[in-house]
Parts: sequence; structure tokens; C-alpha cells
Amino acid sequence: MFTSIFWFELRYQLRNPVFIVTSLVFFLLTFGSVTIDNIQIGSGGNIHVNSPIAIAQTVLIMTVFYMFASTAFVANVVVRDDESGFGPMVRSTRVTKFAYLLGRYAGAYTAATVGFAAVPLAILSGAQMPWLDQETLGPTVLSHYLSIFVVFALPNILVTSAIFFAVACVSRSMMLSYVGVLVFLVLYFTLTGLAGDQPGLRDTVATIEPFGLGAFSDATRYWSAAESNSQVPPFEGALFWN
Repeated sequence: MFTSIFWFELRYQLRNPVFIVTSLVFFLLTFGSVTIDNIQIGSGGNIHVNSPIAIAQTVLIMTVFYMFASTAFVANVVVRDDESGFGPMVRSTRVTKFAYLLGRYAGAYTAATVGFAAVPLAILSGAQMPWLDQETLGPTVLSHYLSIFVVFALPNILVTSAIFFAVACVSRSMMLSYVGVLVFLVLYFTLTGLAGDQPGLRDTVATIEPFGLGAFSDATRYWSAAESNSQVPPFEGALFWN
């Protein structure tokens, strides 16, 4: 039954205009950051725009703002069922509440990750554009895109979508779910900003900070340009525990 619910939800989400619009917006934003000099996210100086560290930085930063999109996917599951009356009907059957919610969440989460794949795809596509200065580009290594997507993007989307799926289950409101996202972001930027001024808290922040930006920064803080252009951050230390 879980499988049927999962595939039903995934098919629904992939046909939803929200999925198409979200994927397109994040693709264009990321594509612009790679191909337009005035928009810069993950590179600079002697760092190639398609280097592992630039890809990882872009992916990590985009996952922060992707919370709004992932919340739209997972919170919609709960609110849609209540508004349509479909939820109470299903819960009156032999399907357990756990299997029902897990199947719906898993389908929505999978759709959210497919939509976020637009980000590494945009970096890969942007790096092929003929007008780019070839000195700002490194070799195209597909494994860098895949490993960074799996190690950094998937866990970030999993954690944040699970949090706001829980908020939606409690509040039964899209509005309150988005308010939760805003509160989360305000607290996140406030606390990381305050902790950033305290060198003694750097290791603690790197370990518990939910998006991995602190752990990533610590792992690559003293890398040379050559290392940044060729190596994927090792999945160890604070980066592993985070």
C-alpha cells in the first residue's frame, strides 16, 4: 500500500504546475550565476565556476532558499487532503495513518529532489556556454555534480522538508507552514551570525548548523585555488557529523 500511495503522490507532484515553475526558476537563477558576471554565488578569484567547491557552495546556498519550494510540495500533501475531503476517506480504510503519511511525504520529497536537480543541471549547462571566458572554466567531471547532489542537497532537503511537513500536519495550514519557514530562516541567520562572531563556537556551529554551510566552510577554509578547483570536500569530521 505504501508503494501505491508513494507513486500516486509522485505522479501528482510531477504534473503540478508548482513543480514546473519551481524547477524553471531555480534553473534560471543558477544558470545566471554561472553565465553572468554580475551574479556570483559559488566562485570568484582563481576558482573555476564549475569547480567542485563552486558547485558545492551553489548547491548549499540554493538549498536554503529551496525551503520555500520544498514546503510547497510537502505541506500541500496535508492541506490538499483536508480541503478535498480525501484524507478522512482514506483514513477510514484499512490503510494505517503511518503508511499513508509516509507514502505521501516520500512522494512529495522525491518530487522536491527531482525539482532541485535543476540546480546542478544549470551549473553543468551554464559551463558549456560559448561566451564564457575559458580561463574561468575547469574540466567537466560529472561525478562531482552527482556526489555533491547526493551528499549535500538530498540531506538538506530531507531535513527541512520533514520539519515543515510536521508543521503542516500540526497546523493544517499552508500559511502557517510558510510562517514557519520565515521564522526558521530568521532564527538561522540570527544565530549563525551571532555565533560567527565567537571563534570558540565555530566548531559547534559547524557540527549542528542544519545546512552544512559552516561545516563546509571549515573543511575548505585553507584550501588553495588548485585544491578548490580539483577536489570534492572530504566527507569527514564536522562535515560528516553535520
